[in-house]
Amino acid sequence: MMSMQINAYANAIGNTIRQESKSVPAAEGQFGALIQQYVEQTNTQEKVAGKASVELATGKSHNVSETILALQKANLSFQLMLSVRNKLVDAYREVMRMQV
Repeated sequence: MMSMQINAYANAIGNTIRQESKSVPAAEGQFGALIQQYVEQTNTQEKVAGKASVELATGKSHNVSETILALQKANLSFQLMLSVRNKLVDAYREVMRMQV
């Protein structure tokens, strides 16, 4: 399941890059929308994981494996977004260091 999400992220990023390389003016704002979509998905997964852990702790749910799976999905999604953010910040810093 997680590899499917990672593949979906990779495909979406690849599609965005291909679209931007074809027509830069037409692709304006798509990258920001893509990042916003991933942040919202990560937030949703964090909420689902939080809800699952609360239900397990209060005794409403007895399915430990689903709770752990939800927590791992949220963790992986957050780590992916953090890595993307770090790469974007590094790229920004590199561009700012360029001498014109």
